[in-house]
Order: sequence, then C-alpha cells, then structure tokens
Amino acid sequence: MPSLKTYPIMPSLGRLYILLFAVIATLGCGGPAAQPSRPAKAAAKDTKPRISPSLNPKKQSGPLLKPTEQPIAAPPSQNQAPSKTAPRTERTEGTLSDLVNQANAAEFRLPEIDETKVAAAGIRKLSGKHITIFTDVPADPAVDELPQVFDLAVSHWTGYFELDDKIAADWKVYAYLMKDKERFAGVGLLPDNLPPFLHGFQRGSEFWWYDQPGTFYRRELMLHEGTHAFMMRFLNGMGPPWYAEGMAEYLGTHRWERGELTLAYNPRTKEEAPYWGRVKVIKDEYAKSRGMLLTDIFRYDAHAHLKTEPYGWCWGAAMFLDNHPLTQKAFRKLPKTAGDRSIDFSSNLLRELAADWPAIHEDWQLFIINVDYGYDVPRGAVLRKEEVVTLPAGGATVTVAADRGWQSSGFAVEAGKTYKITASGRYQVAKTPQPWPCEPGGITIHYHRGKPLGMLLAAIGDIKLEKDAITPLANPTAVGTLADITPAFAGTLYLSINEVAGGLADNEGTLNVKIERKEGP
Repeated sequence: MPSLKTYPIMPSLGRLYILLFAVIATLGCGGPAAQPSRPAKAAAKDTKPRISPSLNPKKQSGPLLKPTEQPIAAPPSQNQAPSKTAPRTERTEGTLSDLVNQANAAEFRLPEIDETKVAAAGIRKLSGKHITIFTDVPADPAVDELPQVFDLAVSHWTGYFELDDKIAADWKVYAYLMKDKERFAGVGLLPDNLPPFLHGFQRGSEFWWYDQPGTFYRRELMLHEGTHAFMMRFLNGMGPPWYAEGMAEYLGTHRWERGELTLAYNPRTKEEAPYWGRVKVIKDEYAKSRGMLLTDIFRYDAHAHLKTEPYGWCWGAAMFLDNHPLTQKAFRKLPKTAGDRSIDFSSNLLRELAADWPAIHEDWQLFIINVDYGYDVPRGAVLRKEEVVTLPAGGATVTVAADRGWQSSGFAVEAGKTYKITASGRYQVAKTPQPWPCEPGGITIHYHRGKPLGMLLAAIGDIKLEKDAITPLANPTAVGTLADITPAFAGTLYLSINEVAGGLADNEGTLNVKIERKEGP
C-alpha cells in the first residue's frame, strides 16, 4: 500500500490567486460513450488475469491492482483561451476586492446572441429559469424538457454543497446542444478558441455538448457540464481533475421519473442508464489487470480525461468516498477548498484519512472487484472489530447479519490449524417479486459468483497485505451449513453470506455460526 509519506506538500495557490490570474480549469468532458454492458462471454483459460506469485505469497487470486510509485502530481497549468463573452476589464487601481469582483463579473458574463440570425440557421431556443438552451435537435419531449430538468437540478446542487438556495436564485447559464456543430460555428455559437472536446465542455456561464443516441446520456452530459458550471460559479473552482470530473459524473448520474429528479443516483441496472457505461469501464479495466488505487486516481492530470476510462474511475472514486462511512465526513469537506487545484487538495484529504487508510484501501479493493449496478457502499463496507481475541477452548457462537457484507467474528485463527464451522438460521435474501427465504446452504435456483445465493462464506482478514496483493476477503471459502477450514495464514475469521452488494438492502434476518477448533496434527 502506498505510504502517505511519499506525497510532497506544496503551498496552496489560494482563491484570490486563482481568480486574479485566471487559473481556471477548462476540462474537456465526455469521451466516446461507453456502450451498455453485455453478458460477458466465457474467457479462454490462457487469458484469465492473475496475480504474479512473487507479489502474492498467500496465493490469493484475482487481477492485479497496479499502484504507481510516483507522488501525487500537481495538474499542469493551462493557458486558457479567451472567452467569447466580454473580456475582463484591465485595471491597475482599486482595492483587491474590486479586482476580484471584476474578475468574477467578466468570467461569468452571458454573451449577447442575435436570436434572429440563430433561428434562421435552424437553431431553436429552449428557455428555463436557470438555463437557455440553443439546439438544432428536432423537437421531442425528451429534448424539450431539458430546461425543466436543469432547473430542478439547481436546488439539488445547492443542497449537496450546503449552500443557501438564495445564492443561485438569479443564476443563469447558456448551453448549446449540438447535432451539427458547423451550424453553431457559422452563427458564432461555437467559438473557434474552445479546446477540442469529445462530448462536452464548460466555460464560465456557458457549456456545449453533442447530442447523444440515448435520452439518459443526453441528460447526464447536461447535468455533468451543469455541475461544472455551478461549482465554478459558487465554489470558485472544481478542485483537481479527479474531483472535478468525479463530482460532475457523480452528481450528473441521475434518475428522472414522472417529473421528479434525483442526483447522485446509483443506477440499479444498465437499462436505467443506457450508453453511460461507467460500471462497465471499471469491470473491464479490472479484468485487464488495470485496477486503479484511489491514490492513482488522485494523480490524474488535466489531460487524462481525453479518454473514457478516467471518467469511470473518477465516478467510482466520488461515489465510494461520498458514501463510505470512513470517508464521507472528510470527503464532504472538500467543496470548501474547491478553488485549490494544487496537490494540497488531495494530500490534505489523505492526511485526514490516514488512521483509517488500511481499511479504506481494502474496502476500495472489494468495491472495484465486485462493482456492479446498484453497489451499496455503506452496506458493502467491511464490519471490523477493534478487539480480536483468541477462540475459547470450547469454541464460540457469533451472529451474522444477512443485510451486511463481510463481518468480523472477533476471533483470531492460527495458520495450519483446522476449524469446524457450523451454521444455522433462516433469513431472507430478496423481497421482490416475492420474499426469498434462505438457509446457510444458499438458494440453488440463483447463483452469485458460482455459488448459491445466500450461502455462508468465510475468509481470513486483518492481515498485512503485500503492496500489490489483493485482500483475501475477495477469495472466500464456501461454508454452507457445515465445513472445516484450515487457514493458510493467521488472522481474524470473517463471515458473510454470498450476495451482491447491491442486493443487501432487501435482506433480513441473521445466521448463528458456531466456531470450534478441531484437535489433531
């Protein structure tokens, strides 16, 4: 695991420095739309990802996580193209506050648009309270309702960032939904000084995005760029690239149903989010032995997001950090320093999480190994115990909750010794379409990862991992109602039922598990 001591500390640029010297991010957002996930074909045996034995003396199986040895690097400075709106007024006198106010006013000034000329070019106008959209996409309910969606998102943004709703009462942005970009360039709505972008781009109080084949992904890109615009306007920045794009992906992923909008929504199925594909990115990258540690993601520079994969990883990082019980509090402090794009931003977060970092690191591994639509980060977080004791001579009985992931038994086990595990109880592993009662042997009409759903599993935790090794909790032993296990290494016995993290919330009940040490050689 990378040491926190390897991350150098540099002075913060500061909010005023950013405003006065225009160190403002111009991140091209998007990338080729990831296609909806399809059932994976069986992989050939010689292509199965493996961990190098030299990196994994405990013979744990699974693709290798590849940490980098480089310290978290500060994003390279960017020379920004001038805005198509009125330029900032140059002044050599006045107070510092005056200069800051002038910089703000110029940066977020709306452009003057010749609407007659624009309409003649076949570009229509859609108006909302907070957004005006110019588009050449034909009229359609899913297109024409976009201003309504955006207006509803504003209160979600103020709520998430804990701002007074009144702060954005008069906020307005212009957006350009383009099918034929040349049409927009011809009437001056697509400035030639914008950097190249694949799907979307935000600057000041404007953003541009290309039309998409799916209504969800079209809305998602609008909300993604809208998140950028909101953060720049009211947080005075978006932080380093991983946070900027992670928050835009996280808050842009949504549910829109019967006129109600939910942001920071974790789609439960790929059908809820066609063409989005962020879950698929993480699955595919991990399967190719390209799993990313959180510290790797924190090192993304301003050019990383010209590819699709960083969007998947940044979404995963933001979703995980915002929902994990060990990271949520620290993560939700980050908007207060969003104007800082230096390495201080991430280094300060790492320092605050240092005491819990081994547990966070392990839970992140489990997240990317098991990620799926609807992954429940809080319920999937490992339940550890501060005190672990030797198993009594007569054994002990523990209770395992069916609605949580891995749970510490609180008892240490020795390497090479054999333990008898006996489980009993009746619990529920689903509510719909009807309740599914289950016992420790699992339900054989439905399987997860090759084992019956709901089956009792065991693994050894609380061990010191090799830097590149994967937690043994990712490679459990099937127990069912009765099994003998002989740990290869000493540690704490952990127990869980076989269930996808996204399915834990509708489980109910507990199991009783008796643990006994067997005598013998």
